[in-house]
Amino acid sequence: MKKVLALVLALAMVMMMFVACKKQEEKKSSGVTEPSKSNVAEPAKSYAMGYEKYNLACLYSEVTGDFWSIVFNGCTAALEELKAGSGVDGYCIAPATASDYTQQMDLIDTAVNKGADGIVLCPSNADSIGTYVTDKFKDDKTPIIVIDRSLNTTSPAVVATYASDAYAMAEAQAQMMHEMYGDEEEVTYISMGLSPENKNWADRSYGCIEYAKKNYPNFTSYTGDQPYWVGQVTQDIAIQYVQDTVNSNRDKTLCFLGTCNSYNNYIIAALSELGEAGTKVGVIGWDFSETEKSNIESGVMFGSMGQNPYLMGYDSTYMMCDFLSGKKIEKNATVPFQAVTKNNINTEEVQNYLKTMNLA
Repeated sequence: MKKVLALVLALAMVMMMFVACKKQEEKKSSGVTEPSKSNVAEPAKSYAMGYEKYNLACLYSEVTGDFWSIVFNGCTAALEELKAGSGVDGYCIAPATASDYTQQMDLIDTAVNKGADGIVLCPSNADSIGTYVTDKFKDDKTPIIVIDRSLNTTSPAVVATYASDAYAMAEAQAQMMHEMYGDEEEVTYISMGLSPENKNWADRSYGCIEYAKKNYPNFTSYTGDQPYWVGQVTQDIAIQYVQDTVNSNRDKTLCFLGTCNSYNNYIIAALSELGEAGTKVGVIGWDFSETEKSNIESGVMFGSMGQNPYLMGYDSTYMMCDFLSGKKIEKNATVPFQAVTKNNINTEEVQNYLKTMNLA
């Protein structure tokens, strides 16, 4: 079994230096990634009181980077509140790389062997982890809440999901594109899709393509009814695809649409190497972090469809405690999302959204 290290959870402020030293010491022998630090709001919850002493395992696909470090911080803030209020114990951990589904299987095994009362899971792979969960969890003895994306499983252990409504977000992304260009300009757009095997990921493209096809006759999908599936190629190939598309369509108004934080970065990196030609291409992103905020403010990106990563980590941890305590939870709960553009970034609505991630 691959080496696995449970990330050390932050204790009280007086223990911070001890925890920091402990993390550095353990990291040397670990194949598991530590999260990068990201300041986020940590509101106290009075309802942290009253739960039994559950043991939780929050197993993500990654805990580093702009987006997932905020999810991690939301989770650890909830765990700290729960531990102080009810004695609930738990940890949050991820494989060394986001695509390493075999190591995530090991993490799931470890959680079960340690007697976890519940698992919050962001699957590294919808099919592989889905099949594994189906085979391993024949009952709901160890309940699982899936976050952020789809999991292709029939296991009764999956009691709920907590993710943004990807299709609705994608429809709003099409509306954002319309805000950018209007009805007069003929626009050719390219949706940089994640994966056709994962419904949540696929909907991030299909919602936009189908909405634009029905409502905006001046918008044309460069790849037809299917997006360009970036998840099926390497980063270098994806960047080259963006550049080749721009170079072969200099006579068209182009707009690239990201479907995750990483793909936003691919698009922007590709365009930055094209000089003046790259500056004429529109970019609309997906996800929200300090990077997207900076890109919008600098004019590199018109806008981005923002999930709320802090609430994703924070709420899902409490959802599991609610379920374990016998409370009824929503089977398919949705994470709030917010469209952020250069036109609305300074509005009260968006500033309140940014405050949840300490980005205001």
